[in-house]
Amino acid sequence: MKDQDGKVLFSETKNYEVYDLHLPSNKEGWMGFNDWDLTAMTHINLGLEPLKTDSLTFVVPLKADTKSATVEATYKFIYEEGDTADWKKVSKKVEF
Repeated sequence: MKDQDGKVLFSETKNYEVYDLHLPSNKEGWMGFNDWDLTAMTHINLGLEPLKTDSLTFVVPLKADTKSATVEATYKFIYEEGDTADWKKVSKKVEF
């Protein structure tokens, strides 16, 4: 969120992630795992499910002289560290 002068008032990042991990409790053991044996992995789903909506609410205190603020949200796909693609971006200006 930025004010009318472009000063950043608020910024937040929410990561949705899915992991398939080999843990010590997995049937193949900790070090002798088979990378392709999906049944030996622990699936941890912290992702955004298809056709599901996630809603977040933030309360941002503003100074009395704030005339407007621009709110921007971007849905990014992170392929790997440093390699991303913006899938959806929306922006809305709010005047006070």
